[in-house]
Amino acid sequence: MLLTAALSFAGAAGALPLRLGSEPVRIGLIVLALVVGIGLTVALDRPGARPYWQITLLVTLVLMPVVALQASASRVPFVAISKGSAGPLLWFTLATLIALTGLWLFASFQSDEVPENGALLFLPAAVLVPASLGAPGSLDETSALTMLGEASLVAGVSIFLGLLSPASWRPLAGGAALGAQFVLLWALGRGPVIGQDGGTVVPASAAVLLSVTTLLTVLTPLGALFSRRFFQTVDEETGGPKPASAPKRGARRADSR
Repeated sequence: MLLTAALSFAGAAGALPLRLGSEPVRIGLIVLALVVGIGLTVALDRPGARPYWQITLLVTLVLMPVVALQASASRVPFVAISKGSAGPLLWFTLATLIALTGLWLFASFQSDEVPENGALLFLPAAVLVPASLGAPGSLDETSALTMLGEASLVAGVSIFLGLLSPASWRPLAGGAALGAQFVLLWALGRGPVIGQDGGTVVPASAAVLLSVTTLLTVLTPLGALFSRRFFQTVDEETGGPKPASAPKRGARRADSR
């Protein structure tokens, strides 16, 4: 998380030695660093850290572009169902919900051995949604990098503190971090941005995304418990064939005369 935040801020500030106008290359550099990190967790046999690198990579490649498109569609003027201009917003909102659900399933599955860490693992995806919806200015590549950096910094610090806390506190740590981010963004005037003369569908879409994000964050530990129980049941039901019971030597068959 902290490496992603550092590279994102450096890319947004133009501090990386890259050609001007090469913003996709900046994101590519972040992706490359995350892939190398995943490879190191394999080479060094660190399976506990691997899911955090993996979900950060998925957030960067999948969730960030989709939620940025949704936020951009919500800032277009005169978006309303009655005007027939709400189609792109609704489709991007649905795509964001699908991406969030997929990442939630990934976090639940990866944390089924330690369900109390589930909300912390899902946190990188959760904090990116409100950060992107409230991003100031135009949502270009530089703005997207800034939002990714802010979200990664919040997630990294929260995960670090959460993993140091007692295990009984961790299921609440993800929700607490997301709630603190909501309060901070609203205090800074960084609520969801709505385009001029936008219809009810615009704030409703933002409310749905924020509500689903909060709900998934809180439910990730339960999802991890369900995932563990589900796969345990599958293993029990699909285990090797049970040996057939043979009658004891000398015992007479039930149908013998």
